[in-house]
Amino acid sequence: MSGAAPSWSSVVEHALRRAQDACLLVALQCRRLKRTETGESHLAVRLWADVQMLMVALRQLRRSVELAALSPALQDELVRALAEFDGPLPDLWRMRSVEEHFEAHPPLEADAWDGCIFTWADGSLNVDEAQKAAERLLATMIGVRTANPGTMPSTG
Repeated sequence: MSGAAPSWSSVVEHALRRAQDACLLVALQCRRLKRTETGESHLAVRLWADVQMLMVALRQLRRSVELAALSPALQDELVRALAEFDGPLPDLWRMRSVEEHFEAHPPLEADAWDGCIFTWADGSLNVDEAQKAAERLLATMIGVRTANPGTMPSTG
């Protein structure tokens, strides 16, 4: 195995594949959250699991774009895109942190779901806005990569 660092094109390509997968997962989780199951005995558990997976997918998408933003050719535009992604999701990172580091927080039992917005841990997550933000971020990443051919793998 070579000790050479990967090229920016391979890093960006890897990040893009991860971002595309994460964006698909965001869409899947948003669809699942919008679905109502009458008579489902474990609806609260399914809802909580779907919200958790949505938060993970949004975080994976963001981390993938952060990785691509390490490329000097893409950095400025992707850093701006990340800020735009964060705008409609102001509570997401804190909510994810509270869940991930539950031992450091007092018990939080109450949550609410109105069919679009999940409220918990003194924050809220609008799944429609989350999906739109994810799609915009991925589209920006693809556009920026395409506009910077030096970040694409060579074909020959």
